[in-house]
Amino acid sequence: MTEREFKLLLNANAFRHIQVHYAVMSQGYMIIADGKPLETSKREAREFKTLDTAAKFLFKAGVADFAVKLNTGAK
Repeated sequence: MTEREFKLLLNANAFRHIQVHYAVMSQGYMIIADGKPLETSKREAREFKTLDTAAKFLFKAGVADFAVKLNTGAK
């Protein structure tokens, strides 16, 4: 889902779970909302260099509560 779609769904209170995952391959972070990653306009996964930048993005979008998952391989 693109940033625009994310904001529309967020305003409609359509999300149950928002997580920030550590992306091992890119050594960065990805935002996952109800199992779907945030994407660029080219439909590639949007990656953030630091956890702080991902948190700032969510804060500016109006997200007050999210989880951080550092080890995505563990259940």
